[in-house]
Amino acid sequence: MIELKSFAKINLGLEIYGKREDGYHNLRTIFQTINIFDTIKIKYKNCEGINLNGTDPSIGWKEDNSIFKAFKIVKRNYGLKCGFEIFVEKKIPPGSGLGGGSSNAAVFLLFLNEYFKLDLSLKDLIKIGKEIGADVPFFLVGGTILAEGIGEELFLLDDIEERFIGVVIPDIKVSTSSIFSKFSLTSTQFESKINIFCKSENFAVLENNLEKVTFRLFPEIKRIKNKMLSLGCEFVLMSGSGSSVYCLLNDKNISDLKREFPNMIITKNISRDYYLKNIGAWPSGKAPVFGAGIRRFESSRPRGLK
Repeated sequence: MIELKSFAKINLGLEIYGKREDGYHNLRTIFQTINIFDTIKIKYKNCEGINLNGTDPSIGWKEDNSIFKAFKIVKRNYGLKCGFEIFVEKKIPPGSGLGGGSSNAAVFLLFLNEYFKLDLSLKDLIKIGKEIGADVPFFLVGGTILAEGIGEELFLLDDIEERFIGVVIPDIKVSTSSIFSKFSLTSTQFESKINIFCKSENFAVLENNLEKVTFRLFPEIKRIKNKMLSLGCEFVLMSGSGSSVYCLLNDKNISDLKREFPNMIITKNISRDYYLKNIGAWPSGKAPVFGAGIRRFESSRPRGLK
């Protein structure tokens, strides 16, 4: 039995600055891995294909699942002749904006690359990840990453200082595609708050452009953010398109937040090195070195933004 940890993410800001010909939006965000994870249990089997199941009955465990998609692409491209029994213990709810499905796919891709000694580069893995979903490339790297395009163009940032984070996940599933379809671009240019953050590490400047749409459709999510702010949280933001809302914790407000939100998860951000060493895709526990496969962010002016 092989066990992989599939970590969640939050978005430290999310800005949308254009519509693409393929129907997607161009965006800019900072992804950050956090210490909430699904556990993927894998058993080898002699026959081809995979049998996939998990603890959450609301998730489709058939061929439209992200793990299935990852396996099919690798099998098609590299001729795998065997398969696996896979069971996923879910802690990251679907439709929460924490990237559970994308994380599952990325970690499984890293496992396949190592298990079958495919020697795929990060560039190769990102190409496969883009076929599965826009957030998948990020989970091949983890840590603190600036992303552009539809989320597949990655730039390394230094890991931010470790902070305790409170995450409230309401019992609401939000469709990312639905939120984006209702988002209206403004013709007004604006200065990138994410670019300001990259220079100052001032969390207070960060915004999520999707909040207005999601809050209009799901007022309960807006109520959660407003309540966190009223309880003295210094920084509160919705992750992705929702439904989860997170805040940076301090000693003064933890007890009040736990009283208001009994199911709040207290977690922390995790570094890139910790992420790669702990997902379990490398039996030695030694994280890979991706080298020139990903660039460090150096631009002083974000593309598409003032």
